[in-house]
Amino acid sequence: MVEIRYGERYEMADLAGKSVAQAREQYKPEFGIPDKAQASLNGKGIGKKHEPMTALGDDDSLTFAEKSRKGLFFIGAILLALAITGGIFAYGATADIVDLDLTAQSDFAAVEVASPPSWNVYGSYKGQVGTGTLFTITPDDGGGVPANAWTGDMSVILTITNAHDLVAAYRILVLEIEVWDLADTSIGTTEYLTMGVGEISIEFTQLTAGPYTVEITDGFYITHRGGWTANAEDPSIFCQVLQRSAP
Repeated sequence: MVEIRYGERYEMADLAGKSVAQAREQYKPEFGIPDKAQASLNGKGIGKKHEPMTALGDDDSLTFAEKSRKGLFFIGAILLALAITGGIFAYGATADIVDLDLTAQSDFAAVEVASPPSWNVYGSYKGQVGTGTLFTITPDDGGGVPANAWTGDMSVILTITNAHDLVAAYRILVLEIEVWDLADTSIGTTEYLTMGVGEISIEFTQLTAGPYTVEITDGFYITHRGGWTANAEDPSIFCQVLQRSAP
């Protein structure tokens, strides 16, 4: 005989040889066994998909029981409590905000085109380039004294932007570039801007008050035969000033 039980309903039945699934279907109407009830055979749980393959034997104990929802209610209560207390802590927290009163300035330095040099370029010729100032660099004065309130280090980058045009006129073009201060002292390194080296960088530290000048101090050229396209002899130079340190 097999002992079968669901809740308060209990019976000893001749179910030996039948499967757990067959026992469930047989006693489902009589005991009111729900589909979600978990089957246990001799205290060991049986999965729903294994019920048709699990046979009953004499002296077996088959029990059906619904899973307890007490744990779920308990967890739900905890989550609810956390949500409520968390909300209380969040809204009851002491907080404040500060607005920083900063002073907006212009760019740390301004770059302006000066009065660039000019020279004649002859065809089939080896000649010297003209010298003079290309750009003026003025650090931001901060609206007060000293004249250059921004005193950080800077880097000047010069780039030839039309080398593809210059090759029609020049075989070689070399421009010696330096940065000078108001005391007519060269600061930073001396660099050479060419068609082959179309970008140079000169770094310098502000030891005296600005503004500073970017100048062609020497150089030479060798040209092809004349007859090149108009303005192919005119270099186009782009200047960019970058911050290298804080003031």
